[in-house]
Amino acid sequence: MNDLERYRQLIGFSPDGVHELDVQGRIIHMNDSGCAALCIADPVAAIGQPLAAFWPEQARAAIETALFTARMGQSAQFTQTLPSVSGEVCWWLVSVHPYLGSADQVEGIAVISHDITERVQAKQALDTVILGLHSRLSLSESAGETGVARNEALGRQLARAQIFQKQVVDREQSLRLQLGLASAAQAVAEHAAQQAQKNEAIGQLVAGLSHDFSNMLQIAIVALSSIQDDPANLTETQRRLLGYSMDGVHHAALLSKRLLAFARVHRYTAEPVELAAIVRDIESFARHSLGASMNFQVESAAVELPTLGDSHSIEQAFINLCINARDACNGQGAIRVRLGELVVSEAQASTLRPAGDYVTLAVIDNGCGMAEEVSERMFEPYFTTKPEGAGTGLGLAQVYGVMRQAGGFVDVESAPGRGTTMTLAFPRLQLPAAA
Repeated sequence: MNDLERYRQLIGFSPDGVHELDVQGRIIHMNDSGCAALCIADPVAAIGQPLAAFWPEQARAAIETALFTARMGQSAQFTQTLPSVSGEVCWWLVSVHPYLGSADQVEGIAVISHDITERVQAKQALDTVILGLHSRLSLSESAGETGVARNEALGRQLARAQIFQKQVVDREQSLRLQLGLASAAQAVAEHAAQQAQKNEAIGQLVAGLSHDFSNMLQIAIVALSSIQDDPANLTETQRRLLGYSMDGVHHAALLSKRLLAFARVHRYTAEPVELAAIVRDIESFARHSLGASMNFQVESAAVELPTLGDSHSIEQAFINLCINARDACNGQGAIRVRLGELVVSEAQASTLRPAGDYVTLAVIDNGCGMAEEVSERMFEPYFTTKPEGAGTGLGLAQVYGVMRQAGGFVDVESAPGRGTTMTLAFPRLQLPAAA
């Protein structure tokens, strides 16, 4: 396998649509995601055809403008709606980049399309909530004006006026309550929108950096693989060093993949998972996230810990707990991860802690600990004890949400100056007995 074949095989793994074009904008190569994005049924027949020809007529001007910009040696980016094979409309973030040769001449063009449909739909849903609040407010104001007008019309009728006056007062009180509720709800929605925009920007930055970093790593992997294919010309020391290098770049690629996964929007999907395996997969990423100044240890489990949950969400909850523990230690301290089992008897059970068998994941730190009034509010969205700009107040809320979806609970043990132990308890999945 030559370098070009390796490169194109790597592109084939990407969930983003990738189209390689010549300077005239004709298709040289594309991956499966690129075919799906433009509903191209016959990829072979599409080779050599202008990419713009596969775009809907109403969207063609946008891609042609971006290709013109790329021919001038500049990158371009835009968002565009495109119909999917099922007929649904999808939103795409399209990036167009020129390939520059040794003389800085444009030798080709790359078009990368990233599906942002879920992100756009989330924003539209939020806009609908805010618009609904405004509509409710307008209706309430109209109702109040109608009441005042009717009061004036019946002003000469003393007996009925007294009754109507009470109705107006009641209506004004109701209106005042609705105004207060609408104002509070709008404030929450606006705060959520601002936080969503901030998180979206961070996610885009992380995704962009991870994508660029992955591209650079792929170049290194291809180069090292080419050297590794000819071991006869290497000394024993060179072969050993080459092995270390390959391990290093593959490890870096895994970290980049983890970052990219954390930056993407994810839909919760419950399936059988093994808790210890999830921790093993994410352990290295967690260690790098915490920094070298933290003493991070994971105690292995003696038995299998099966449960029903979403591995991606559990990973995020675990990372959030680790980051929270690191911050409680001011970046210098010890974090211990303990996996185990728990049985909650009927006598120990409560509404939020049902009786049953559980598998557990505990994150233990020796940080500052929490006072009771803090621990009572720790799972509230946007509640944080960190300085302004140092935290979103959403990390532990996400943990709580994951545990509710999984049908489990969170145990918290903490006191000022004594550190914190946070235990995630997932319902044990009863596996069929081996035959």
